[in-house]
Amino acid sequence: MIYNVFYKKMEPMPQVEAQLEKKVSKLEELLPTFDDDTISLEVTFEKHARREEYYVSLTLALPKKKLRAKDNGFDPFNAMNLAFEELLREVIKFKDMMKKEHTYKERRAEKKPMKQE
Repeated sequence: MIYNVFYKKMEPMPQVEAQLEKKVSKLEELLPTFDDDTISLEVTFEKHARREEYYVSLTLALPKKKLRAKDNGFDPFNAMNLAFEELLREVIKFKDMMKKEHTYKERRAEKKPMKQE
């Protein structure tokens, strides 16, 4: 996976990038079926101008779709964790759609008999 990190209104932080590598490796584990060259991730860290607040936006470009997650927090670690949690949920949902598991769940729900008293 190719990933790029951008900083707006703040200096690069090596601690954040170390934590980011762990999150990216976790994301790569969920996407083993795609080639590494076809997946790209853009991570943008931004600091609010007046308050002590940080924004993180993630854009994951897959061969068939782009997934985005955005969140904010009181420090860059918190914002990054929240954004990655959202992105991981979206990736799992996308993989389920690719496998068409959502249709199986609907079919199972239709076949269940209703309880009668």
